Amino acid sequence: MSISKPTLASPLYEFDLGYQVTYVNYSRANELVDAQLILTMERGHERKTFVFSQPQFNDVDRNLVSSHGVYIATIKSSPLAPNRIEVGDVDGGFAYFTARSVRNITPTA
Repeated sequence: MSISKPTLASPLYEFDLGYQVTYVNYSRANELVDAQLILTMERGHERKTFVFSQPQFNDVDRNLVSSHGVYIATIKSSPLAPNRIEVGDVDGGFAYFTARSVRNITPTA
């Protein structure tokens, strides 16, 4: 039996070095629901905000603030496994975290 690395199923969003992570926050309404991580990136007057759901996030805020470009993609660990969301560094190619779901909550003008 071999353990295989999850493969990127589909890139959803990609933000180059021009975008800066300006806001990262965690919230959890109660013990019965997954935690949420809110991530906002800005470039000039352009802003993108996403909410990720996951039971637990471990110290990803410091890494995100110093990122060199961020990608958000779906991944599959096996053909029968559900899609997961991976957030990683565009230049370094490493993942900051995985989550169950993502929602783009960018306010429209």
